Amino acid sequence: MAVSDEVRAMCDTSFAAEEVSLALRVLNTYEGEDTDRVHRAAVALSQGSLHQLASWICGVTPPLDNFFWLAGGVEPGATDRQAFAAKWLSGFYDKNRLVRQDEAGPSRPEP
Repeated sequence: MAVSDEVRAMCDTSFAAEEVSLALRVLNTYEGEDTDRVHRAAVALSQGSLHQLASWICGVTPPLDNFFWLAGGVEPGATDRQAFAAKWLSGFYDKNRLVRQDEAGPSRPEP
């Protein structure tokens, strides 16, 4: 399903101008139920990070209630538990993201 105008506007404000088209391509990889709501939640959870957006989209599994509950963690009025869970999972995705070789720095020599 194509990305809605509302989600496109969210991407325009959340991501750098040169990353918007990539963000839209990532969102288009989701083919499950409640697409527009999942897109909005994933963009909100990603907080402008492409690798987090991809991680959130790849991590969407039914039932969607848990995913939408986590997305509430970045909204005003979120419970402490929601905010902690969303922040923790975002940190997990940051810690476990794949990096390009040039980002990883020098490799360690073989012993």
